[in-house]
Amino acid sequence: MRAAGARIVALRVVGERLANAGRGSGSPVARTALSVALGSTRLSIGHASRAATGKVNEDAAGVADPLDPRVAERGFAVAVADGVGTDGGGRVAAQAAVQAAVTDFYATPAAWSVPQALDRVVGAINEWLHAQNSRRVDDDGAVATLTSLLFREDRWRLAHVGDCRAYRLRDGRWQQLTADHVWPRHDMRHVVKRAIGLDTHLVVDSAEASLHGGDRFLIASDGVWEVLGDHALRDAVVRADDPQAAADALVAQAVERQGLYMGRNDATAVVVRVDR
Repeated sequence: MRAAGARIVALRVVGERLANAGRGSGSPVARTALSVALGSTRLSIGHASRAATGKVNEDAAGVADPLDPRVAERGFAVAVADGVGTDGGGRVAAQAAVQAAVTDFYATPAAWSVPQALDRVVGAINEWLHAQNSRRVDDDGAVATLTSLLFREDRWRLAHVGDCRAYRLRDGRWQQLTADHVWPRHDMRHVVKRAIGLDTHLVVDSAEASLHGGDRFLIASDGVWEVLGDHALRDAVVRADDPQAAADALVAQAVERQGLYMGRNDATAVVVRVDR
């Protein structure tokens, strides 16, 4: 496997749309406005991300290369990861996790099912990160959570590990699609019990369902969903017809709210609107 520094989210073909935000609260919000056609379905995608004050952004977000011909056959992937680690290790872990979902997935054999392919590529990143962590006896190592959605024809498919969240808005109903892999005790609710790089064996949650015109999806790191709560999340997605406007609003609100109580969590949101 390539060195960690080489596993940067490879989105150069589609520009800097889903890049990490810079350092500190004064940094510009990373933005995107992307539209992708999949047969009779069109996806409109918005993204925003900002680091907590005074630190490097350890969240990462990515999309598949829409110019890759394999996207039409296998679907269009969108992913968000949240890294935890020292000396920049969390950022590297998050970028590696996103790379697996939006790039490495398309290099797997076409005969593999989507869950099988995602299990293999995420499992490979898990093995590599765990091996790196085993050698780092002087610190806690680095791990990452990952939530990915794959859109193809009239279906969506989910791959999830950790505490980023995916939501769907359909006909006014707001539904959380993921379960948080955290310890149930109140004093450990921020400690993930399942993450990429945490253990030698990794179980990735998967789900799939039909895709309807008008569906809207949100993938958010805990710096957004935990700070704002379900009501504010739904309200932002409902109010802004444009996915970019919704993502911008969510991250701006999360950063403002954290500023009131000295929050130190990076905030990332990706919003997808489905049009027929």
